[in-house]
Amino acid sequence: AVRTYAVLPPLTVAACVASCCGVPVAMSRVAITGAFSYTGRYLAKLLLDGGHSVVSLSRRQAPLAPAPLSPVDAKKVFPRPMDFSDEVQLGASLEGCDVLFCTYWIRFAMGGDSHDGAADRCARLFNVARQAGVKRVVFTSHTRATEDSPYAYLAGKAKACAALRSAGLPSYAIARPCGIFGDTPGESILMNNAAWVLRRSPLFLLAGDGSHRFQPIHVRDFSELLLELGGFGASGAGPAAQERDACGPDAPTSVELFSHIARAVGSRSIVRAPGVLSTKMVTTMSKPIDWLTGDIMLDKDDLDLLCSGLTVADDPDDPAIAQRRSLLSWLDEVGPNLGKEYISSVDRYYKK
Repeated sequence: AVRTYAVLPPLTVAACVASCCGVPVAMSRVAITGAFSYTGRYLAKLLLDGGHSVVSLSRRQAPLAPAPLSPVDAKKVFPRPMDFSDEVQLGASLEGCDVLFCTYWIRFAMGGDSHDGAADRCARLFNVARQAGVKRVVFTSHTRATEDSPYAYLAGKAKACAALRSAGLPSYAIARPCGIFGDTPGESILMNNAAWVLRRSPLFLLAGDGSHRFQPIHVRDFSELLLELGGFGASGAGPAAQERDACGPDAPTSVELFSHIARAVGSRSIVRAPGVLSTKMVTTMSKPIDWLTGDIMLDKDDLDLLCSGLTVADDPDDPAIAQRRSLLSWLDEVGPNLGKEYISSVDRYYKK
């Protein structure tokens, strides 16, 4: 079957002039890797409301969930396939774009794929973006990511960051979250599925001593930060090279976090970290849930990273952190509906 795509509107003369200077202006053309997915939807909404054209590079042709994009908003987004092996097609999709927001990554190393491979694909995309004339790329990395990290997820993110820094683009920015929550229970897979277990189990055991902290950011705050890093904030274009933490104000320990979730959903489950359970033991104990749901609720790599001490801000004194939405308040708000149904990561992000 022959697939046709709508032709993107040409840039205005003013936009072309500003684009040559690397400054996004009204009616800019912007690409997002997954404008219909999780964080991409919230970013796309902000951009569309600002009068910009949005290209979505993704296999997804419709929004993952209704909000925040209305049906009218969704029709304004130009979907394009994201085939990393077809650089000609990728370049054509990026032609005329001022900014590329790359939120692409993989959670699991499945089917022979790897986080190192994901980094290579990002590097290829950054080079294609440069050749297509993109003026700025904004990439979603992770807190405390280094190329020599023992955690493949972080090492891959750091490798992609290094590729971006050396890609020869006019400008770039890197956002460093360690986790994202909100806006609804169904979008917050980690929190939702923890609540699902807490609603059904009398005992919730944690690896280690439960003292490791987690400092995620609300998806709306994250999309606003990405917008700012892209040069669309109130202050306009920022530095040519910019890297910022993307963390929220709450950084509870694992005992504090899961105890709070239990209270928020009205569970009597006992949350304990006896200090003798390894991450391997805890993930092994969770396998029956994987068999029941056909999902991977929490693999050892996930849990190792959550217990690493690396899921907090690199720069805890960043004044923007205190201004963002509270994780614990959000849990109280959505608690009555959190964890009523299990959400499968594999179904949502890996099955076509």
